[in-house]
Amino acid sequence: MARRIEEGRPGEAKAVLNPSEPNPLLRFEYDRGSNYEMDTRITLAMAALVPEAELINSDHRMFQIVHLVNEYVWCSMHHELGRVAGALDNDDFGLAARLIARTNGLAELPVQCVRILMDHLPQASFLRMRDHLPANTSGLDSPGGRNLRRVCRAVWKSFEAAMQRNDVTSKDLIEEFAREGGTAPAAWLSGLSTVQTGLHALDCKLMEWNQLHLRLVRQHLGGHPAARAESTPAAAAAAAEGPTSLRGEPVNELERLSERSVFPLLWKSVDDAYRQATPDRTTQI
Repeated sequence: MARRIEEGRPGEAKAVLNPSEPNPLLRFEYDRGSNYEMDTRITLAMAALVPEAELINSDHRMFQIVHLVNEYVWCSMHHELGRVAGALDNDDFGLAARLIARTNGLAELPVQCVRILMDHLPQASFLRMRDHLPANTSGLDSPGGRNLRRVCRAVWKSFEAAMQRNDVTSKDLIEEFAREGGTAPAAWLSGLSTVQTGLHALDCKLMEWNQLHLRLVRQHLGGHPAARAESTPAAAAAAAEGPTSLRGEPVNELERLSERSVFPLLWKSVDDAYRQATPDRTTQI
């Protein structure tokens, strides 16, 4: 009996990710013409993967997919943060707070991506892959990371404008978030306070990614300060220069990037709140 063909129902696979695999059960088949594949664009996404015959080693597939996941998530975060800016411009602080919470949930995924590489990518395997990559294949050129920093500047401008329109300061919002009982705050004030706390959490999550990435680089390329401390003077001097990226720049530059903030004035507000709360103490902690 001939199989009935229905529009949007999957048919025979038109593509195989690993066509040289002799065992049919181990082949990864896709492009079956289903509406699911059409709607998610998964066929196009799979086509972006390095063909099996061109993989450098058995870890190359994981290495590429982890980076692609990272980029896709940053793209999604960029989209949500654009919506945050729009909600702030419209004084819809409840929506802005919900969207920031969603963005922070997404931000967990890139952190997990780095942890996967730290836990499951052997140094020797990574170095073999690196030898095959062309010059200037630098993670510093990530479109996701670059656009995420840019949209965060837009969000901050919208947030500052919202504070000015409503005549509140960052300190006011810090105190509002810690309110316990008393007169119920206006809904807009509570919402804007929650937005500020969410922006701070987002900045911390992005810093966490940067700091883990620095640890990953040191784990696979070297350059940790501890190695210089335990080396002979000559070896320490050589190690001080550190390894270089595929762009030819010292990866020690990542130390500075690991503390880079996308919302620097938020950290100033933390310092200001601490000094005002402890006027008779030094700022040493």
